[in-house]
Amino acid sequence: MSNIETEYPIITAQRVQEAKRMDFLPSAFGAYYMRGERLVFSWLRALCDDYQGGYWHYYWLSNGAFYLAPHITSKLRLVWANNFFDGEMSADAAGIVATLYGLNHLISITHSDMLIERYHGLQEYVDQHPEASLIWRAID
Repeated sequence: MSNIETEYPIITAQRVQEAKRMDFLPSAFGAYYMRGERLVFSWLRALCDDYQGGYWHYYWLSNGAFYLAPHITSKLRLVWANNFFDGEMSADAAGIVATLYGLNHLISITHSDMLIERYHGLQEYVDQHPEASLIWRAID
């Protein structure tokens, strides 16, 4: 019996440049871009009492998925009673959590195959994130 390890490609994140921000949301969410952005922002507000809005960074992943993350340097405390999560994480990780919740919510409304693929692509990226265990606990 051989011991074969499966190698998965490393997924990289590239922050969207200022000049391309206007194209990001329609490209990421398709026809649902206004609702999608609003859902991601709303989910972070629901998960984090301290979040009061602000500037967000947009990221494309090398596997075609994406996420949004608030431009905040301090850690954010996310609480979600429905899965007993209460933890602190970076704004980047919190943005991934909010994007996953927002995508899940949008998918339940639209049943969009493109958004389903991007949701799963973002989940694949989570495994490589330094705060993977916190992110998984927050969305469990």
